[in-house]
Amino acid sequence: MKIVLINPPAPFLMNERVFPNLGLVQLATSLKERGYNLELLDLCGNNNSNQLIQEIAHSADLFGFSSTTPQFIETYKLNSLLKKENPNAKTILGGAHPSAMHSLLKSGRVEDINLQRLNSFDYIFVGEGDESDFNNLKPGWNIAPLIHDIDKSPIPDRSLIDIHSYKYFLNGKETTILMTQRGCPFNCSFCCGRDVEMYRKPRSKSPKRILEELDYLNDKFGYSSFMWFDDEINVNSKRLKDISELLKKRNYIHRGFVRSDLLVKHPETLEYLIDSGFVELCSGVESGSDDVLKRINKGTTSEINSLAAHIIMDKGIKYKAFAMMGHPGETYEEFKKTVQWIKDIKPHGFDISILSPYPGSRLYNLAKDSNKYPEFDREYEGLYFKSIDYSSEESFYKGKPGEYHCNIRTDELTSENLLQLRDNTEKELKRS
Repeated sequence: MKIVLINPPAPFLMNERVFPNLGLVQLATSLKERGYNLELLDLCGNNNSNQLIQEIAHSADLFGFSSTTPQFIETYKLNSLLKKENPNAKTILGGAHPSAMHSLLKSGRVEDINLQRLNSFDYIFVGEGDESDFNNLKPGWNIAPLIHDIDKSPIPDRSLIDIHSYKYFLNGKETTILMTQRGCPFNCSFCCGRDVEMYRKPRSKSPKRILEELDYLNDKFGYSSFMWFDDEINVNSKRLKDISELLKKRNYIHRGFVRSDLLVKHPETLEYLIDSGFVELCSGVESGSDDVLKRINKGTTSEINSLAAHIIMDKGIKYKAFAMMGHPGETYEEFKKTVQWIKDIKPHGFDISILSPYPGSRLYNLAKDSNKYPEFDREYEGLYFKSIDYSSEESFYKGKPGEYHCNIRTDELTSENLLQLRDNTEKELKRS
């Protein structure tokens, strides 16, 4: 059986060729190692996606699309085009979107239009496919078991894509990504992975395996700079210490995300990160309001976030803070606390986005019907949002400048308020 795995375009991004879809590369590598006849078609940033889909429509027995929720509008179009070109084509949908939609199904939201849209695919795949049998898929939902030992999965073969066409630089060095762990154990209500097993249960690669992958990327592709795409790299301080013992022998530099509360609780982990070669750390601050942080189950406070930022910057490490606006029940005064937090801390970089409820998140899955505001037909604890058909409506929260979309509001902050506040605040903070 011939399989073509497809990474759809993501035209909402400012630049589609920054970070590759490493999960799809991992799957392709695992399947090839197990003897599957496989090709990976990477359409991110490609202006000829329709033509390429038409050209390959008769070239395989199974076509597998990997899709996030904001990508699904493109995925749906390409699947329809492929089926039109070859009515006998068998297609499978995998990736984050179907896994999130399955959590929605389990929550009882069977009436959601987006569940019906999945029926245009012959097979719907939920979970991690590294060890699954693609010769014996059943029509409709296919649920993969959780992979507990991710060291057993092969190192993703970056030669399956044009890896050097993806451009990201850290301290002037060409940088690529890796993932050293899967899953996050925390309970932020906005995260679309809290009710998805593979995103909820943390599993880590061993320090030895991490070093092996870094050396492979250095030896074969010349990379000595790496972006760690883990949700938070400081979940396990003992593991981080063991990693540092190996990485301090290499001249590599790194960037990654940390949990502020864990860093404050275990400040020695910062020394492990420095020894490992980390030159930039980021954290999801989300808000400067303690009330908001409590409502979204962030598990931290503005004071803890401040302490973590100072710990990092006092060591000469670059620090970037990520925040959101439009949280459930958020007021203008609460948002002003986020702005003030950024002004007071003065991080080396910051990003403010508008919250976008996606399937899989508690605030989407547990939302109730609402008629309080026209067009905003769903509500979760003071967050109102529009039901979106992801197959035909754009759903991203932030992309190219001037093309931002906002499908939410609170009682005090309208969609228009949020868009204007975000843009004006960004300009104000960059001036200061």
